[in-house]
Amino acid sequence: MLILLATLHVRASTQAVPLAAGCLKASLPIELQQQTEIIDLFPKIDTVSLCQQLLDRNPTVIAFPLYVWNRNQILLLSQQLRQKNPELILLAGGPEASADSQNVMIEGALDGVIRGEGEVSFADLVTKLCAGESATNVTGFLSSSQSTLTIPNAAVCPDLSLLPSPWLTGQLQLKKNCGVLWEVARGCQFNCAFCYDAKGLQGVRPLPIERLRNELQLFVKQQVAQVWILDSTFNAPPERGRQLLEMLLELAPGIHYHIEAKADFLDTETIELFSQLSCSVQIGLQSATAQILKPLHRNLSAKQMERQLRQMSLAGITFGLDLIYGLPGDNHAGFQKSLDFTLQLQPNQVDIFPLAVLPGTELFENQEKFGIQGEPQPPYRLQSNKTYSDQDLQKSHLLAAATDIFYNRGRAVGFFMQLCNTLKLSPSSFLQQFYDWLRKQKNMDQQAILDIENWQPHDILPFQQQFIANQLSLSKKEKLINVAEDLINYHFLCAESLLADDCQPGGRVPAKKALKQCCWKLNPTIKIQYFHFALEDLEIVGGESLEKIFKQLTPEPGHTIFLRQEGEVIIEPLDADFATILNRAREERTTAELLRDFESQAADELLEFAITQGLLLPSKKTL
Repeated sequence: MLILLATLHVRASTQAVPLAAGCLKASLPIELQQQTEIIDLFPKIDTVSLCQQLLDRNPTVIAFPLYVWNRNQILLLSQQLRQKNPELILLAGGPEASADSQNVMIEGALDGVIRGEGEVSFADLVTKLCAGESATNVTGFLSSSQSTLTIPNAAVCPDLSLLPSPWLTGQLQLKKNCGVLWEVARGCQFNCAFCYDAKGLQGVRPLPIERLRNELQLFVKQQVAQVWILDSTFNAPPERGRQLLEMLLELAPGIHYHIEAKADFLDTETIELFSQLSCSVQIGLQSATAQILKPLHRNLSAKQMERQLRQMSLAGITFGLDLIYGLPGDNHAGFQKSLDFTLQLQPNQVDIFPLAVLPGTELFENQEKFGIQGEPQPPYRLQSNKTYSDQDLQKSHLLAAATDIFYNRGRAVGFFMQLCNTLKLSPSSFLQQFYDWLRKQKNMDQQAILDIENWQPHDILPFQQQFIANQLSLSKKEKLINVAEDLINYHFLCAESLLADDCQPGGRVPAKKALKQCCWKLNPTIKIQYFHFALEDLEIVGGESLEKIFKQLTPEPGHTIFLRQEGEVIIEPLDADFATILNRAREERTTAELLRDFESQAADELLEFAITQGLLLPSKKTL
């Protein structure tokens, strides 16, 4: 008997970790673990090929975790598997199977679904299947063989301390520099109307602290690079959050953590702990209007949040904010207000989503009451809202795209509000004008703007520069164009360098005769940029208005080099001769071509320095 636990991920990435499958396998009896395989699937492979890939293994049971992003493709795949092999036992679990059990089972031609937490129930179910026993009494299990499809209560693991860790048991493998999805608790003490997190057993149930400590020590030993902490309210109550952060700092301070936090519970002690940790913190704002959030069972004190997030910024903590457009009672003007509030806080990232009316949530069950209607199929996007016209929904959709392009992907956090203040525009008006400029001045198709995944930072940079130059010219502030260009280039190159590989020292300089036969090229990890002003001066006055910066700066044109060494970004101005040599090496050049017109010994020394420091790399081609 072969059991396949098949996870269809969003995409291939460090987050593509089959955590649910690992938890299920770890909970099986040892003899069944030996008959179970974890399979990773990816959506770019067509369903026919995925079907054959699974059938080639000749399984008896295939179980799928179902999520919003994979439901449609998995259920289509399940139908094809059923047609190809009617004897297969096909099962599903996860949020979609829990929230919409009957429809999932029918659409996928499944033998059954498990509702709720699956570890204990799945182990019980598979054990009974192996023994040829009836599975009708398995907790949380809805079987297609039942005469009436009475929805069972969701399964809840009675004691989380009894669940084996998929990491400590080796069911999920760890590799150097890999990413980890790390579960530290289950449940949520809140009950937001649009969210499914609090379904099942109400409240938060932390996993045993000793298990978490052992997992952290394993992550360190295996040199894990990033950990996504799966707990939407880890800092509620604050003492629980502080305990977790103290443990991270004690046992694994070298790992980078992605953490979701509840803004209401951000206190000075928690912020101080964040500042000591390599982490990025995501906070769900959703709307900046308290009256919109109240019927959805969320509270907001805008002044308190602003105070806490300003404190986060001053502490140098990387944080992002979430917004939702299309909420009941909201409209496009309200979304603009929320976006303005958000961007004035200068988060490192703003994630904007259209409202999803998810099955199993209060919004889904009471759509008429809330005056909304969602799609009946994933991704369950809002179709209509009594307070949010179709035209306004489209406006918000386009404004969200412009925000993602200019602010997020364009790495604009370091200069965005300076530009808004200089042009006397609110953040939402600035981004709307950017969208209009792309459409009218650059003749860009609307769909090309909305295809966000096609936008890369190096493509966005020239659009940012051209747009700002255009806006400053229209405002009769042409004198500020060079300052704005320097600021944009500086922040872009800092981000590029931070993400680049380290510039490694080079080898020995060849003997004089051999050196003449060599060809060289610029190390692709380093960046060289022309600036109008000295960066050391620009950095000092970087937070002030462009007008004030312009008055304080003296033009000092020249080239600057950006590179990373031992994880640190190095930024240094270049001597004019050195800049010429390095710029020539953007294309493959011989030694003679690099030193053309230079007769001094100083130029030879600059070349030797560039070679030994790894700034210039030898090409395979020689004379």
